[in-house]
Amino acid sequence: MKKVAILYIALGRYIVFWKDFFESCQANLSPCEKHYFIWTDNTDFDYSDIPNVTVIPAQKRGWPYDTLLRFEMFLGMEKELKKFDYIYFFNANFQFVAPVDLAEITPREWHDGLVAGSHPGRRGDVLAGNPDLFGYERRPESTAYVPFGKGKDYVCGAFNGGTSAAFLTMCQVLAKNVQIDLKNGIVARVDDESHLNAYLIDKKYLLCGRAYGFPEGKLKHVNRVEMPMIKIISRHKESPKYGGVKWLRGQTDKKMPNNAFTRNIMRPLCHGVALFIPIKKYRSRVRGYFG
Repeated sequence: MKKVAILYIALGRYIVFWKDFFESCQANLSPCEKHYFIWTDNTDFDYSDIPNVTVIPAQKRGWPYDTLLRFEMFLGMEKELKKFDYIYFFNANFQFVAPVDLAEITPREWHDGLVAGSHPGRRGDVLAGNPDLFGYERRPESTAYVPFGKGKDYVCGAFNGGTSAAFLTMCQVLAKNVQIDLKNGIVARVDDESHLNAYLIDKKYLLCGRAYGFPEGKLKHVNRVEMPMIKIISRHKESPKYGGVKWLRGQTDKKMPNNAFTRNIMRPLCHGVALFIPIKKYRSRVRGYFG
């Protein structure tokens, strides 16, 4: 039985996702012996005192450092993590919705021991086959720099892993690179995700598709044939049922309202307004404001 370390960060209000993630991973990821390492500043939450959960006290540093410094956080448990066959990191808002055989996310012998998840929002760029459209860090001053003309995939920072040796080596390199950037006054374009993409540029790795991080907000557009293929979802942080992303990040103490007025009036209104916004990122933000 392979031993698998599951890495999970739940700082501040992101602990709201933990219970569902833990229960769904326990029920669906097999066959393996799973142990969870959760970095959090919370002290009272479900499953915090069971044998296969290790709670590591962590300080909330604010955005973007809570995500940018994750490689450094993981290395704090390097001695323990070396005891496992595989290590996988999952974003706090991930949830398993179907059985996943460990073999599906295990790197093959021709890979460099690493696994990464395809970014669900970059599917069109991948199909176009043009890496110059990817959101890589393009500033040569950054250690996450990727020149135009390089790259074949754009991976998400929300799901990655591999053999313990390969994953920890990656963490060592990226923790150092992030610190070099910070000393030079640089935060990479997409924080830790930019550093991850730069590291993988010349690596051979198993690329897991959208089925292993499918956006919850797009499930309503999935037909009956495709639905059983989805294994893990990325829950919609902008949704009122999770308080909204600003509430989750501690940028406001007011949760996004989740009531009939929101569902029946504000959500359709935002979708309609979004049609007239020319800039894609703002259009997507307005469209998803109420889920």
